[in-house]
Amino acid sequence: MGCLEVIRLPGLIPYHEAYMRQMAEHVAVQAETRAVAKLLLLQHTPVYTCGRMTQPAHLIAHNSSCSKPLSSTEVVGSDRGGSVTWHGPGQLTAYLILDLKRWAFDLHRHLWNLEEAAIRTTAVYGVNAQRIEGLTGAWVESSDAQWPLATSSEPSNIERRHSKMAKLCAVGVGCRRWVTYHGLSLNVDPDLSAFDRIDPCGLGHKPVTSLSMHTGRTVPISSVETILVEALRGLLL
Repeated sequence: MGCLEVIRLPGLIPYHEAYMRQMAEHVAVQAETRAVAKLLLLQHTPVYTCGRMTQPAHLIAHNSSCSKPLSSTEVVGSDRGGSVTWHGPGQLTAYLILDLKRWAFDLHRHLWNLEEAAIRTTAVYGVNAQRIEGLTGAWVESSDAQWPLATSSEPSNIERRHSKMAKLCAVGVGCRRWVTYHGLSLNVDPDLSAFDRIDPCGLGHKPVTSLSMHTGRTVPISSVETILVEALRGLLL
């Protein structure tokens, strides 16, 4: 039987500080002889993180009304998968650190678990989040969403089927010596205008949304934390 240890970091945590804490827990998990998972729950100070797939074009705003330059918010490199995203207040970030071998998971199952935890969490609030084939994260249908379509070719089948979907939760992970780190970022009630200054996840400026936007009310992050933890317990234990 595995063990899930939940570590809540209060306040707003700078990205570098959270990364160093992840690395400390990563070392601790490597030394374990049992199947132990460490779950770090936090909100970051505003930061743009650039994953391994980030390209210069992903750091260019598509919204001409953006009044703040990208440089007004910290921009850091990250060794997770994926491209650029934003972290900050109102967004619940969950870093899940576990040894894939001890849990008998492959990386694909680990990513699926993170997505499924987000989907089960948002379902409690009556929001029907889902996966999109070929893309990571959790997505939700939105009447305000409209995917920009490539001008040089016909829309793909994915674009046709999901042109009204907006990203609610981003997922990006790293793995060293079979031990995972990084995780998911669920938009609970953030200032979504921060995403206008980048191409989120390098997906061609696909829209981003939040849980509060889809429930029509302010959702406390503390309640979302509790539900997310229980969702992960159900998937892991």
